[in-house]
Amino acid sequence: MELWQALKNHSQQQYYPFHMPGHKAGRLGAFTEILSQDITEITDFDNLHKPEGILLQSQKRCAELFGAEESFFLVNGSTSGILSSILSVCSAKDEIIVARNCHKSVYSALVLSGAKPIYILPENIENADFLGSITLEQIQKAVTKNTKAAIITSPTYEGITSNIAEISDFLHKKNILLIVDEAHGSHMKFHNYFPKTALQQNADIVIQSLHKTLPCPTQTAVLHIQGNRVNRNKLKQCLSMVQTSSPSYLFLSAIDFCCHWLEKEAKNAFEYYVQNLKWFYEQSKYWKHIVLLNEAGYCRDKSKLILQLPQRQMTGIQLNDILIKKYHLILEMGYLSYAIAMTSPADTKQGFDMLSKAITQIDAEICGNSKVMSFPKIQNILPILKYCPRQAFFAEKKQIPFSKSQGQICGEFIIPYPPGIPLLAPGEVITKQIMKQIAVLQKANISLVGCHNNTLNTIEVIS
Repeated sequence: MELWQALKNHSQQQYYPFHMPGHKAGRLGAFTEILSQDITEITDFDNLHKPEGILLQSQKRCAELFGAEESFFLVNGSTSGILSSILSVCSAKDEIIVARNCHKSVYSALVLSGAKPIYILPENIENADFLGSITLEQIQKAVTKNTKAAIITSPTYEGITSNIAEISDFLHKKNILLIVDEAHGSHMKFHNYFPKTALQQNADIVIQSLHKTLPCPTQTAVLHIQGNRVNRNKLKQCLSMVQTSSPSYLFLSAIDFCCHWLEKEAKNAFEYYVQNLKWFYEQSKYWKHIVLLNEAGYCRDKSKLILQLPQRQMTGIQLNDILIKKYHLILEMGYLSYAIAMTSPADTKQGFDMLSKAITQIDAEICGNSKVMSFPKIQNILPILKYCPRQAFFAEKKQIPFSKSQGQICGEFIIPYPPGIPLLAPGEVITKQIMKQIAVLQKANISLVGCHNNTLNTIEVIS
């Protein structure tokens, strides 16, 4: 909390700022209270790219809190942590095992580094439109003599976790580094109701988005490391390359304050939070049509409320629309057959009660609704990789009608967002099955990003 308190004290001392940023501590009147603490690297406030004082101490306290050997504040979100992690480990021609449900930032790192991905497809979950965990057997089959690292997402956007302990144990015996995108799991350390964290299971590099599940502003994240496999000097160099040279002290102090809050309030706050979650799961047992996904042979972070919708009765998109218009509740995401309500320790009993009553009422009214458009189940498959992402990204391309692109090699990204997992990445074959998947998503009005033509009338392919 030292950084947050120091900024507050500084803002109250009426200095005149002949330094960046240009709003001059909010002197024009807009956002005065907030902007008065928005400074640059002035005396006594350290430098994120060479921390020696107050920022170094804040990061050390963060590492101790989360159980890491060393932690780094990220002001460009988890994306910057993922980019720097892969860049610090892999260069051109190195191989990296990549879970195919990784965030789009992983694919950006492949373009920047030139590394060759060895894709593995997480397990399919029965009657679900999303993927499950990565197994040890999948990792074992993917390893080659050129494998430098593996990156997996745990928990996933839907809260599915993998057995990091057994995966890390196997990889470490082969001197392969394990990176875990734990962007959605920064809360898990603070109550045993949630799965064990990747740090607790011996991952080498772990990236967490504080803003996703803890009380911290959008864009704040941390990168944790442990063990002797990480080249720490190179990682720090990569962090300096991908993070802004003008880091926001508002973000830095927010991370600092969040850590302070966790130190002082986590025990009571998380006990209250978990009791509310347990109560909500109990209420869901009275629903007749909508199913609140629970454990079914796999480990899951139950802070993600996954609302499975009955086939041909309602889609997740429609559920979210009803909740917004009729109940003034906004979900994290509505998809084809499910929706996600994302929770955090900042949620109140009143909030859980509002959602429970709304879903209970909607569930009672679902029966007999025959006007809902149904969508076929998405069949997840591994892509056919013809070129490494970097090679494909910089290759000569041409635009052709999407309807005539079957068999061509994709030259751009096609990413349903959220959650930001590519259906196609540069260098992959556009198959008939993928084209059908894209048509389903377009019919459901799900946003596709990464492509130059958002309507996908045309698509870039490699010449």
